[in-house]
Parts: sequence; C-alpha cells; structure tokens
Amino acid sequence: MKKMFLFGGIVVVLLIAIFAVTKAEQKQENKTNYYTNKISLEDIRKNIAEKKDQIIYFYQTDCVHCQKVSPIIVPMAKDMNIDMKVIDLENQPEAVWDEFKITATPTIIHFKEGKEVSRIVGEQPKDKFKEWFTANNK
Repeated sequence: MKKMFLFGGIVVVLLIAIFAVTKAEQKQENKTNYYTNKISLEDIRKNIAEKKDQIIYFYQTDCVHCQKVSPIIVPMAKDMNIDMKVIDLENQPEAVWDEFKITATPTIIHFKEGKEVSRIVGEQPKDKFKEWFTANNK
C-alpha cells in the first residue's frame, strides 16, 4: 500500500512538472521583443545635427499603452519598409523628455532634414497609425 502511495505521488509530481514546463514554454513563445531596432540618444542627436531623416519611437518598458501599441506599430512599420528606430525612456532624465518635447508615451516622431515634421502621441486605433506612417513614409 505504501508503494502505491509513493508511486501515485511521483506520478502527480511529474504531471505537475510537465504542466509547469509547458506553460512556461507557451509564455516564452508569446513574448516577442518589439524593441530590437534600438537607437541611442547620441545617435538621434547626431542624425539631427547631420540633417538625416529618421522616425523614432519613444516608449517606456512599463507603459501599458506602449505594451498595447508596440505589437501593432512595430510590425506595421516593418511591413511598410519603414526603418523606425526605438528608444526606451524608462530611465532617461527629464531633460531628455524636455529636449524632444515628449509629454507621454508612446510617441513617434518623424525628423526630416534634422527637423521634426510630424508626431503621433498615445494609444491610437490601428488605422490612425497606418495613416500616419503612410503620410510620413520617406
């Protein structure tokens, strides 16, 4: 009888372990990193000084709106062949927010010839982002 309880306990522990591993793998698959095309502040400033065109996505890792928007806009920009660079403002000083006049995240700014020509701020419907990208596609 003791052997039966021991065997049953081992089976239950194994089933729980299999379930936990499967759940962890599913979570890992659903977690896509949308922030791989990063740019530094120095490079943004350098590109502005050199009057280069650039589209920059300012976000914060913990921003719930950024978490909702990123899975929409990052693939959209890629599909439209837009080289949108991303920068995390999470640990940046307030001076950076002031420098680029960021009032909220997410914010996407289009710089042309070193000057800001357009921006879109906040959580917007998908069609608004598509419209903005179309209007700001080099």
